[in-house]
Amino acid sequence: MPARQTQKGRQTRERLLQAAAEELLERDGAMDFASVARRAGVSAGAPYRHFASKSQLLVALVDVFYDEWEAVAYRPTFEEVSEDWWERERERIRRTVEFYYGHPLGALMQQRLLGDAEAVRHQRVRADRTVKGAVENVARGQALGRVPAHIDAEICGALLMGGVGQALHRALAGKRRMSRARVTRELQAFMQRALCIDELEDES
Repeated sequence: MPARQTQKGRQTRERLLQAAAEELLERDGAMDFASVARRAGVSAGAPYRHFASKSQLLVALVDVFYDEWEAVAYRPTFEEVSEDWWERERERIRRTVEFYYGHPLGALMQQRLLGDAEAVRHQRVRADRTVKGAVENVARGQALGRVPAHIDAEICGALLMGGVGQALHRALAGKRRMSRARVTRELQAFMQRALCIDELEDES
């Protein structure tokens, strides 16, 4: 019985998260517990058994979004793409753009329409984590000889993640989005220039 209840609880939580995402999309970033509960088909008190407040529900949505992005574009090494570090990073950028364009909450996450201080602070925490990873990745590129030694990995890691975030914010804003190909191409070029990366010579 406890295991069945636990499974049911997980399913209810997932339904609430899905309902909350749909509410945010339909109401331009606004939502309330009552409407989420109705959409999820649960009692008015059900959300409080999983989330102490609307803020915690939004924080959970932020985590779901970033966890999914990390699985697609942040944690993979892309060694199957190329032996060259820079080619792997180009693929990471492409996957990131594809993820944001394909995810229902991609635009909301970039435009910070969540309208909740706690959720925005948590977005900052998750963003800081990605910056730390970017710094380590730039240093890895230096160790492999693809990024010049004079590049400041700590500054450039923050610059790159901030630049990607602002570019996606601009690209996804408004009714007419920029094309994915354009955004991918320009972000790859920006990163290449920022890190002073030279193309490898064709030895064939």
